[in-house]
Amino acid sequence: MRRRHIALKPAPEQWAFAVASGDAAEATLLKTGSFVRDPQRTLADQLGEAFEPLQVTDRLACTLPAPDALLRWLEFPFNDPRKIAAAALPEMACQIPENLDKRSVFHEIQGTGKVLTAAVLNEQIEELLSQFDDNREPLGYLGLSPFCYVAGLGWPVDSLLLCVEDEHISLARVEDGAVTDLRILPRTSALDDKGVVQQAQMLARCRDTPLSRLRLLGIAADSSLALSLEQAGFEIESVLLDSKDGPISAELMTVASLALAAAKAGTSSLNLRAGLYKLKNDWQALKRRAWLASGLALLALLLISGSGYLQYQQRSVELNNIQLQMKSLYQKQFPGEKLRVAAPLLLQSKLKELQKKAAQFGTESPAALQVLLAVSKNIASELSLDIREYVQNDEGLRLSGSTESFDAVSRLLGSLQQEPLFNEVRILDSKQAIDGSRVDFQLQIQLIQAKGE
Repeated sequence: MRRRHIALKPAPEQWAFAVASGDAAEATLLKTGSFVRDPQRTLADQLGEAFEPLQVTDRLACTLPAPDALLRWLEFPFNDPRKIAAAALPEMACQIPENLDKRSVFHEIQGTGKVLTAAVLNEQIEELLSQFDDNREPLGYLGLSPFCYVAGLGWPVDSLLLCVEDEHISLARVEDGAVTDLRILPRTSALDDKGVVQQAQMLARCRDTPLSRLRLLGIAADSSLALSLEQAGFEIESVLLDSKDGPISAELMTVASLALAAAKAGTSSLNLRAGLYKLKNDWQALKRRAWLASGLALLALLLISGSGYLQYQQRSVELNNIQLQMKSLYQKQFPGEKLRVAAPLLLQSKLKELQKKAAQFGTESPAALQVLLAVSKNIASELSLDIREYVQNDEGLRLSGSTESFDAVSRLLGSLQQEPLFNEVRILDSKQAIDGSRVDFQLQIQLIQAKGE
């Protein structure tokens, strides 16, 4: 099952969303849209209506605006990521005009010794994270605009990026696919098209190599601001993105770029959901806990094995005594009947006879053998499955095991959902195994009721 990244853009009335899936090599937009946020309902329920129910592997994405951060481009005489991580905080403390006690520092390596560093108020991060439930609505990517938009788009040519958002306009100089300079313009009545054009011209000429190409994000190409920039000599290009539903409107272009950035993000990306604010229920944390649990299980196994041998003789004597007691009880219950085999085997035979008689009256659920045959029939021959647990009762059964990929789990789920004997089939859990070679899964199957309501 491939992980989906659902980017969100909160607003007082309507929340915009975009869904992407992929990795650093290639990411695809699946859907974009908006919905009216109802504070009386959970965000997970509303996302399920607007798109699809959230899966256990899905992750949400959101942004904080650049004006909320203190930014510096630092240079170091070394390129080791561990050394840079250790040196970024003290170097940042020397270059900003305030104490870092109330801020968290994040960084992204942009080239040899070149590092983008951002110091963000802890209060702002915590306020945003409080809107999400880590269990039902896990926020896995928290970007800083417009850097996260740039990370989600392709940049074959060095250019400027003009990004229009609700409260500000950002102008970024993008070289070699990374933001090398930034201007933030608050959207006030004093800001007109002429002021934006002047800032764009200064940013384009602030380095040895002037830039004439300007990309628009979140604004239409026929707007008055776009026409003014074109008249000033800029080569205008609108960012165009498509989803499986068709072209994306200019209003949803920023949230779509965020979804792509979240899908492409790696461990070295600028993600504010890191360090102190790292998602606690992510797979890495689960892996560490699994290793600890494995160590404890191994220790327990050694202790049990050592004590087991010492108890073997005692258990053998106890077993012999129990067998004699069972023989005596059986003869009391069935006087005159000869014991040709062990008493437990004779009791099992009598229980089977009683079960056959009970089966003549029928039950409300399919028989165990019938259910087992249905499960076996719906497992494709090309799927490689290891079943570790198969538990059935009158209402349904629980099936646990492992296979080679998330796609195989999805194929198994789809096949079982077509079985007429099954009322509902759903995935309780699916996750990558510790060694990465298999995918562990757990299915819950609800059986149909043959009689009554």
